[in-house]
Amino acid sequence: MARRWMSAGAVLAGLSLVWLPASALLISQIEFDLALPRGAVDTLTFSVLNNETDPLEIQISLADWDRDITGENRFYPPGTLPRSAAPWLSVSPLRFDLEPNKQQEVRFSIKVPSDIAGTYWAAIMVEAAPKQTQPQPPGTTVIVRRRFAVKVLETPPGTGTKDGRITLIDVRGLNPPNYLVEFENRGTIHAPRVTGRIELRDEKGTLLEKLDLESFPILPGAKRLLKVTSARKKGDLLPPGKYLVVAVLDYGGETLAGGQFVLRIKPLQLVPIGTASAPPQDLDKDGLYEDINADGKLTLDDPALLGLNLDRPAVQENARAFDFDNDGDADFDDVIALKKMAQGS
Repeated sequence: MARRWMSAGAVLAGLSLVWLPASALLISQIEFDLALPRGAVDTLTFSVLNNETDPLEIQISLADWDRDITGENRFYPPGTLPRSAAPWLSVSPLRFDLEPNKQQEVRFSIKVPSDIAGTYWAAIMVEAAPKQTQPQPPGTTVIVRRRFAVKVLETPPGTGTKDGRITLIDVRGLNPPNYLVEFENRGTIHAPRVTGRIELRDEKGTLLEKLDLESFPILPGAKRLLKVTSARKKGDLLPPGKYLVVAVLDYGGETLAGGQFVLRIKPLQLVPIGTASAPPQDLDKDGLYEDINADGKLTLDDPALLGLNLDRPAVQENARAFDFDNDGDADFDDVIALKKMAQGS
């Protein structure tokens, strides 16, 4: 069967990589999701292909990894994490040169302990640098090294637990709404593909919006924070009232994870701000009141007046009217956003 090559630079996140659209270091398989029985020993391989125009020096090493709350990869010395599989792995070769259009097979062996349960994982790091064919002149020499990770996960069949919980649902910003959902994998098994949806309903239970979540993986013990922006257009505001935000996630367990959040939108009570003679105005009818001094136009006087009165009830009790960056509050970032609007008007 033909081997499917993958550009490591194109698929890995969380690393500072050089993007090479026409040529790249290619790796035949960037993730091994294994299900070997406890006590098993196995040897697997992947290949590294130099699809670039210059020879490369390749170094192979082991590392631990996980993901932060946004899903970005993080890397650590091997054996750092409680569920590290690095001590079980041995890799060969650890160093080799790779000429253009040549490939090298990398073999790794895994010896699964007989007393584990659930998922353990590690990474095989492939580090590439230009091959030095001539002595370097005295002084400082800058060598660009690129690192790619081949992930190895092992879950002995019939071991471990699946358990997931939604630990947070919130709405930050209303124009349009930004839904936040935090999910925690409380089990001991890797969930490779969590799917789900967010629903918005009014007080009568009428479905106003349904958004499918982009699938994501999550390791045992990890949390993932999802931010999903409503499909409603800017200025298409929800009327004041009470709404129910419902999130449902399928992480592969026997039950679904669900949660809800009650969203209350109060009517605006706009009054003159600072030295203004009238309440602020929404000049373009998009739900944001950019004319802070109510003089009928947007100028740099407006962000200046807003900045001087940010902490006043006239602003804070009507924060959604001045949430120009749509993050759910009225603060100095909104002053900056309004200033940019004024400079561009």
